[in-house]
Amino acid sequence: MHAASVILLCWAMIGAACFFSQSTAGVTAGVLASLVALIGLPHGAADHRFARPRLEPVLGMAWLPVFLGGYLAVAVLVVCGWFVAPAATVMAFFLASAWHFGQEEPRFPVGPRGLRPVFQFARGGLVIWTPLVFQARDVAAILGLAAPGGSGPAIQHATSLLTACSWIMLPLAAAAWMLQGLAASRRTGQRRRVLLADNALVASLVVLFAVASPLVSFPVYFCGWHSARGLERLRRELGESWSEFVRSLAPLTVGAIALVGLAAWLVLGGAGWNGMLIRATFVGLSAVAVPHLLLHGVAPLCESSTRRRTQTLHVGSAL
Repeated sequence: MHAASVILLCWAMIGAACFFSQSTAGVTAGVLASLVALIGLPHGAADHRFARPRLEPVLGMAWLPVFLGGYLAVAVLVVCGWFVAPAATVMAFFLASAWHFGQEEPRFPVGPRGLRPVFQFARGGLVIWTPLVFQARDVAAILGLAAPGGSGPAIQHATSLLTACSWIMLPLAAAAWMLQGLAASRRTGQRRRVLLADNALVASLVVLFAVASPLVSFPVYFCGWHSARGLERLRRELGESWSEFVRSLAPLTVGAIALVGLAAWLVLGGAGWNGMLIRATFVGLSAVAVPHLLLHGVAPLCESSTRRRTQTLHVGSAL
């Protein structure tokens, strides 16, 4: 049901893209910032609740100071990276985001086993690869506003390298899409419907990424698909109602918004109102997103360690 809703939203935005103009850029930037604040940042603000059951069995009572200290340290390093090494920061942020998005997508057993992680990375980065190829001018303009003044050549170099990567990743994502279509043709029932719906979603998103401004396509994917699914998955895991879940996330969401505002103020440098919103969104979002995706990469390792420890204890007890 969620996939069908996002597919309809994609095609509505594709139709609206025909009437998009630069005169509405300020409104678009405001909508982008609002959606990220209301949906995207709560996705990151839930990280302490995601982290506790995974880190506490390994770290004990030290899990909270380790979690908070590490999270803030990485966020500060990312903001500093926009000053010291903007090209490396942009590339690391984009590539790490592609990996994270791929890990969070449904994992269907299609294609050669050794290529599945590559296919996941290629699919997860579609929100990056497609605009870099089809909306290169808009991407360059947005990154130019997001980065501190004087870093234009570095940002241009990073964009060129990422575009070259995109030309490699897009054919791999297309191959994964076709393999999944073939897998669907050999299945029946619910499994077939799920695979076909997923392929329809991917195709709709790619068309949206190709024809619409990144200021439109990014919030549709990040807020409407990625963050919404992550929040729903964590809410079910915790066994809470939506009202309970929202109340528990409110304090850290406000803190995350304050962190984004601080990051924007530090690197604003006279970018104007639209530039401020774009800079606040991307610099602040990267400061929150990088520790988020590192946590989601490290947590499974902690879970594996906990399982091995539990199995060892069981074996010891049996002996």
